[in-house]
Amino acid sequence: MSSPTEIVVVDDEPQMRRMLERALSRMGFPVATCADGMEVLRRLDEGQREALLVLDYAMPELNGAQVCEKIRAHPDFAIAQTPIILLTAHSGEEHEIECFEAGADDFVSKPVSLPVLKARIETHLRLASLRAQLREQNRQLEEWRALREFDMEAAALIQQAIIPRHLPEVEGWRFALHSQPFIQVGGDSFDGLPMPGGGVLIWIADATGHGVSAALVTVLIKLLYRHAVEEVCEPAKVIERVNREFMAIFKGHSFLTTACVRIGPEAGVIRAAGAGHPPVIVVRRDGQVEALSSSVPPVGLLATGSVVEREAVLEPGDAALLLTDGVYSASNPEGTRFSFAQLLQGLEGGRTATPEALIVAALDQVRSFAQGEPFDDDVALVAIRREA
Repeated sequence: MSSPTEIVVVDDEPQMRRMLERALSRMGFPVATCADGMEVLRRLDEGQREALLVLDYAMPELNGAQVCEKIRAHPDFAIAQTPIILLTAHSGEEHEIECFEAGADDFVSKPVSLPVLKARIETHLRLASLRAQLREQNRQLEEWRALREFDMEAAALIQQAIIPRHLPEVEGWRFALHSQPFIQVGGDSFDGLPMPGGGVLIWIADATGHGVSAALVTVLIKLLYRHAVEEVCEPAKVIERVNREFMAIFKGHSFLTTACVRIGPEAGVIRAAGAGHPPVIVVRRDGQVEALSSSVPPVGLLATGSVVEREAVLEPGDAALLLTDGVYSASNPEGTRFSFAQLLQGLEGGRTATPEALIVAALDQVRSFAQGEPFDDDVALVAIRREA
């Protein structure tokens, strides 16, 4: 199918047709002619795309307005959008309305003023060119969107594969997990790693941003934690090792928050450390709540630094909760944001029969506060409960 190249003059009067053809040719326009509306419709049905039609209104069989209507109804969108200027000897508002309602872009009254016709043609050719550019940009945008959707789907599959559904089993302990990315993929991740000296290290991390770039960081942090655990056992030392490796890669241009808990061979003892991350929440079986906090900056901001380690003893029935700040990032309809302090207050006095129940209790608080407003960040939680 050819691209628009010619201006087609459609007029049943041979003398007018020849005059317009010569005049427009002298103006530098490539011109073709048709003797009536049926002839130009046949050209279009054969796939010929025209740059613009100069169409006489008063013609036998089909007048100019009827030809306009048929062109606008053409199944080929590009042909249906062909610019059309009607030439008419009629005057009056009703006739003008008829021309525009039929689909004409413009009209020129007879006798035809050639300078006016030239100006109208140039204007509509310019508008047609802009529309063509816009269609091409939209096509490229759609291709980009489709490619991005493909990348997001691929990234989502990869992230689903690296975020575990279960943590390593540890006798006397029970775990529950919850992950909810803001879009298809996110920057929140967690895992559990068996420790060489015994026990398991459970970590959680929140990379900056959303989407594929944040998801790629979650792949990296999983590897960094795995390598760190092979070298050191204490949570504070593990985070320090992760920070050094992270800084070596990003040189301070990216960061993430993280926290980890080690469940050691000692009965009921957990050791926690964090870097810029929400505190680990301990929920006692009698409903008391405490936070194991750390004031160390996020991973990736400082090349060196000593991470503070906290310790707690969990009796049977006690639980601990690791979470990302997306859990309390939701706002209510008035725009007030939920807070970590509100989360602690809401958990106080509760009973955690299971780690799953602890996660549900935390999320239900936020949802109740938000009154239907969605979470505006990635959400991740890991609940740990010591069994009887």
